Order: sequence, then structure tokens, then C-alpha cells
Amino acid sequence: MNGITSFSRLLALSCAVALLGPGEATAAENLPDFSGVWLFNESRSDDLRTLIEEAVGPDATRGDAKKDLVRVWIRRWLLAVIEDPDSRYLTIEQSPESFKSGLGDEVSTYYFGRVASSQGPLGGTLRVRVSWKGPELVTEEGSSDGGRIMAVYTLLPPGNTLLIRYLLEHKTLQKPLEARMFFDRDEEDE
Repeated sequence: MNGITSFSRLLALSCAVALLGPGEATAAENLPDFSGVWLFNESRSDDLRTLIEEAVGPDATRGDAKKDLVRVWIRRWLLAVIEDPDSRYLTIEQSPESFKSGLGDEVSTYYFGRVASSQGPLGGTLRVRVSWKGPELVTEEGSSDGGRIMAVYTLLPPGNTLLIRYLLEHKTLQKPLEARMFFDRDEEDE
């Protein structure tokens, strides 16, 4: 009887570990904590202004105002990180359940282990998710019209520099926007 009980416990434990899946199992590992306030480091980052101009195009509509409205909005939203002093600060709050990240007053919330929805800038619904890929954290937002934003967060040694590899795809863009942005931990936040 004791052998059966031990086997049952082992089987139950094995099933529980298998049900956790790879994403949840990594929570027990030593993963980085991105929480804090980070200041955009323009000199180390890719030339965002040039990348935005190449991918998004001009800052005015080119004929069909309704069609170009999204593209023009995307351009202004992206340029804010360079032009708006408040948008140079990235705030991150991380817990085992969620990851909150945002520039200035715009904060996105992602929940580990499930797909959530949020409202896009022009009223559409976005599907949002977050996951671990080793020590990197990946956020993804997708819209029903094929738009997609993906950001890969990497904490660089010794832990005071954050690299975000950013990808934006949308049908109104001339080409996908890919950029590397560096952020330094804000010393006043420590």
C-alpha cells in the first residue's frame, strides 16, 4: 500500500509540473526584474527619427485622409519618445502575475499565462500577451487588421541598462519599423 501511495504522489507531482508549462515553470528560475523608471538613451539607440521617416512616411496625409489617419497618428506617437520630455521616461511594474510598461502616461498591462484585450488608439480591439523567452521578456499586441507590435526586453549586465528591440507592422506603413532602444535606470528612482 505504501508503494502505491508514493507512486500516486510522484504521479500527481509530475502532472502538476507538466501542467505548469514552460512559461509558468520559468517563474521559479532566476528571471530579471525590469521594475523601475528608465530614461531613454538617444545616443546609444538606433536613429529613431530616420527609421520612423523610412517606415511611416510623411507627417501629413497624402490624399485619402481617412486611410492615412492611422499612419499619421503612428508617426506622431512614435516621435513622442524623441520630442516629448515626459515620454523619455519608461515606467515598468513587474509581478509574477502581470507586466506593466509605458512611456509618459500611456501604460500597457500584460498578464502572464493568458491573452488579454485592450483598446487601440483609434478604438479597435488589440490582443495583448506577455511571455518569457529565457531571460528576455516579450510583449505582443495584435489588431484584427493585421497590425502588430512586438517588444523584446533585455536587461544588460550589470542591470542598469535596458535594451528593447521593437517591431511595428501595419498595413499603412511603407515597411515594418524595427528599432533598438536603450534605456538607463533612472538614478533618482533607486
